[in-house]
Amino acid sequence: MSRKPGYYLAVFGDPTLPDHVTVEEGHFGVSSGWPSSLAEGDHVLLYCTGSYALYPKSVPGIGIVEEVDHDNRRFFYDYQRLDNRVPLDDLRLSLHPDDRIKLANIRFDSFGLFAIAAKSYQAVVNQGRAR
Repeated sequence: MSRKPGYYLAVFGDPTLPDHVTVEEGHFGVSSGWPSSLAEGDHVLLYCTGSYALYPKSVPGIGIVEEVDHDNRRFFYDYQRLDNRVPLDDLRLSLHPDDRIKLANIRFDSFGLFAIAAKSYQAVVNQGRAR
């Protein structure tokens, strides 16, 4: 029996800063808070902070994890743009209360990665679909 995918939210800060990347580049890494359970096939909401000029305070797309490098705390994903970016206010309303707390604890310009509930992920993706 195959493993059910895990669900995560990755936080992207200003991509013009050293060692930062854009959401479209298809890879992500963090120095702390690495989830050891992250695996190929997992689904990741890609959230951009206010310092990310192209997609400020929104989820422009999702990533399907293709490769995980646990030793270097990074992963590679297939970027899939949503039909409509999901703004921060809608993101908050779509998340489970426990996931909302995690989101509230991120720093404005930092990168981060944390697990979220499957229902949170699906609610946000539904917000980003064409209407």
